Amino acid sequence: MTSSSPRFAVTGASGYVGSILVRALESRGEVIRMVRHPSGERDMEWSLDSDSESVTRELARRKVTHLVHAAWDMKVNSVDDIQRTCVQGSARLFEAARSAGVQQVVFISTISAFAGARSVYGQAKLAVERMALQAGGVVLRLGLVYGGSGGGVFGSLEQVADKARIVPMIGDGSSLQYLLHEETLADVVRRAIAGEFDKAKGPLTIAQPDGIAFRALLRHIASMQGRRLILIPVPWRVLYMGLKLAETAGLKLNFRSDSVISVVFQNPSPDFTALNCFGIAPRSLSIADQSR
Repeated sequence: MTSSSPRFAVTGASGYVGSILVRALESRGEVIRMVRHPSGERDMEWSLDSDSESVTRELARRKVTHLVHAAWDMKVNSVDDIQRTCVQGSARLFEAARSAGVQQVVFISTISAFAGARSVYGQAKLAVERMALQAGGVVLRLGLVYGGSGGGVFGSLEQVADKARIVPMIGDGSSLQYLLHEETLADVVRRAIAGEFDKAKGPLTIAQPDGIAFRALLRHIASMQGRRLILIPVPWRVLYMGLKLAETAGLKLNFRSDSVISVVFQNPSPDFTALNCFGIAPRSLSIADQSR
C-alpha cells in the first residue's frame, strides 16, 4: 500500500451500523476499526472517553486520511452524562482528527436530530452535527437501518416478533418509520468518502421518504416469519413514566425513556431534498398498513 492510499478510521466499528461501514469501505482502502476492545492489528483502542492527545498520535501514526464517526453511548440517559460522554467525546475526536491531519470527517447522525428535537438523543446528535459541519465534515442523518445482517433496532424488532405473541406499542402505533437498507447505506458512505457530498450545505437525510407506520412495520416483520401479532396500545406517558422510574432505580433496560420521546415527538417534516440533489435512490420497502 502506498503512502497516498486512503486509510479509513471508523468509530463504533463493532456495532451494527459501524460494521456495515467497515465492510463498505474495505474495497476502497485500509480500514482501521476504532473500538473499545481491540482484537487485531487493524483495531485501534478508542472510546468516547479517550483523550485528544493520544488519539491524535495514533491517528497520525496510522496515517489516517478519512474518519467516519459512528460511535455513540446508548447506555447513558441523563443530559449531563450524554453531554460528558457523547458530545464532549466527539469534540475531542474531531480535534484529534484535525491535529492529526485527517483530510475528511463523516459523522453518522440520525433522523431524530433536527431543530426543535425534544429527545436528549436528538438534541445531542444535533450538537455533534454542528461541530462536524464546522470542521468541514459531512453529516449523514440515517433512518432506521435494516437488511440481512439482522442487527440494530430493526433486528431487535425481528426478535420481538419472533418470540412474542402480544406486543405493547407506543400509542396507536401510527408513528412513522423511515427505513434505510444496508446496501443504500454502504453506497452512500462510499460516495461520502469519495467527496461527492463535500459541497452539501447541511446534514443529508438518508432514508426512503415514504414513512411506514410502526404497527404496519411490526406486522410485516411478523408476517415474514409466518407469525401474527396482537398489538396492545399503551399511552406514551404511561410507558415513559414506567421506564423513567426504572432508570431512576438503576435498572438496565433495552429500551430507554428518552426513546419514547424520540418516537412520539418526531420531526414532522424530514428534509429529503438530498436524495434528489445527489441522485440517491434508497432501496424501498413498501408495506400496506392494514391494521385499522
